[in-house]
Amino acid sequence: MTQLTPTGLVRILGQVTVILAVPIVGGAVVGLVVDRLLGTLPLWFLVGFGAGNLVAVAGLALLIRRGQRRLRGVQPAVPSADRPHDA
Repeated sequence: MTQLTPTGLVRILGQVTVILAVPIVGGAVVGLVVDRLLGTLPLWFLVGFGAGNLVAVAGLALLIRRGQRRLRGVQPAVPSADRPHDA
């Protein structure tokens, strides 16, 4: 298994932050704007916030699935018995 460097950990933390924060805050802001235009506080804010949470959870699930696929693609360093060895 490959080791994560501090830079790699910061990159992953940044990705998770963006995947979670942007949809949640974006959905809430869009909901506030629509509420202000229609005069329906807090209906569309709650709808936007909920939709943002759903998008954030889906994005996080896709990030986790991509990480799992990468881990499954990594082959162990132990030589296989059926592979010929270079001498």
